[in-house]
Amino acid sequence: MRYLLPLMILPVFLLIGSCKQSNKGDEYYRTANEMTLNADFPNAIKQYELAIKADTGNWRACYQLAGVYEMMGDFRNSMFYFDRSIQLNPKFAMGYFNRANLEEMIGEEKAGMKDLATALDLKKDMFLAQLSKGRKEYAKGDLKGAAESFDKAIALRGDFYLAFSLRGSCRFKMGDVKGALDDFNTEIQLKPKHPMGYVNRAVANGELKNYRAAIADIDLCLKLDSTWSQGYIYRGMYLNKAGAKDSGCHDFTIAAELKNPQAEQYMKQYCK
Repeated sequence: MRYLLPLMILPVFLLIGSCKQSNKGDEYYRTANEMTLNADFPNAIKQYELAIKADTGNWRACYQLAGVYEMMGDFRNSMFYFDRSIQLNPKFAMGYFNRANLEEMIGEEKAGMKDLATALDLKKDMFLAQLSKGRKEYAKGDLKGAAESFDKAIALRGDFYLAFSLRGSCRFKMGDVKGALDDFNTEIQLKPKHPMGYVNRAVANGELKNYRAAIADIDLCLKLDSTWSQGYIYRGMYLNKAGAKDSGCHDFTIAAELKNPQAEQYMKQYCK
């Protein structure tokens, strides 16, 4: 298996700020923000609506309301208020970024990429947008574009483990296994208790036929999460390749006990 860290949908980040509002609706807006932070979404919606009614130009309230609807799973109303907030303030980069995330969720990929590009035009140092752009390019198979986007994201923030994990996955798929290994080393340095970092590095080491190193990484992964059945599949495979067939087959047995659907296939391949 050569699946690296799954690509993730980044969450919506709400703008719960202390920005000064107009006198109209100011109290409604502050109350709605407090309710949102307390996950009292139905009442938060009512307060945001009152804030918008008091001031029809209140783009912040529209943006916040869009986020609340998205968290509630009401994507139609969420899109309506993201659209409205952007119409009221077309230079608000986070509006485009979060609308792009919503567009991805509902399958409007082209619109999402366009909104990400707009967000980055408005705010070139927007780390999350750059990371999301790379993730989308990777998913589309544009590995060169994805790698460039991840490079830019890492230049903006060199302390975020996921950026190195994503770039490492991209480099691995492009055939730059040593470059991927470097990224996974950095991923682990930044997030040493993240099990998938060790899996990523194990896969890269396995590709380079460094089976003992791959086994050591899966050992570390399983110390962090001993119930992850796929870890036993990986370790069993690398143990078999390193000549430790009995130990490898024992790992496949553990994976089967943990209900891993691939365990039987690997037992047939390596143990019979």
